[in-house]
Amino acid sequence: MRFTIALCMMLVMCAGSICVAALISPVALAQRVLGYGAEGRVLSAVQTDLDHDGRSELIAITCKSIENNHPLGGKVIVMQKTQVIFRPVWSQKQLNPWKLRVADVDGDGHKEIITGVWKKSPRDPIMAKRCFVYSWTGSRMSPKWLGSRLSRRFIDFDVRDINKDGWAELLAIEVSPGKPQRIGIYRWSSFGFDWIGSAKPTMWKEITR
Repeated sequence: MRFTIALCMMLVMCAGSICVAALISPVALAQRVLGYGAEGRVLSAVQTDLDHDGRSELIAITCKSIENNHPLGGKVIVMQKTQVIFRPVWSQKQLNPWKLRVADVDGDGHKEIITGVWKKSPRDPIMAKRCFVYSWTGSRMSPKWLGSRLSRRFIDFDVRDINKDGWAELLAIEVSPGKPQRIGIYRWSSFGFDWIGSAKPTMWKEITR
């Protein structure tokens, strides 16, 4: 009898946890898992099954401080569901991430983690916005593309499958001294992104909605 009552209470608690997880946003869920201490504030989060293994991942980017409108000190953190709760299983440090997207950029059926970072690069040793792409192995993030820059510097990016072929294109609002802004459109090609075209900045909301 006691065993039955205890089991029923566990089931109710588990069901409640599932309901709460389903109702709150990924950002709020990630903040609840990570707490409000050492990891800082969660800026963005996505919940998805990255590699179609039946386990749900919760991916988040964090921030510890803001300087000149740039988030600093944050990480990309991947959490996996164990029974009914998420636990951190991997963190990528020293990135200063400011934007997070998850999409299949190479058409292999597995989603990549795409993050905007604010940092220096060995080939471009100044602080600038960059776009890094990571694959998920099931237990860790593996660098797929750590580009020092696109064809021009950019102020924002997004990923969208604009031609509905199963591959997400990389879109960036690009800037260059003495030239008008443009939307650069890029597609994955073996080891990096190839520029395939451009659009006017006024089309940004329409393309990325």
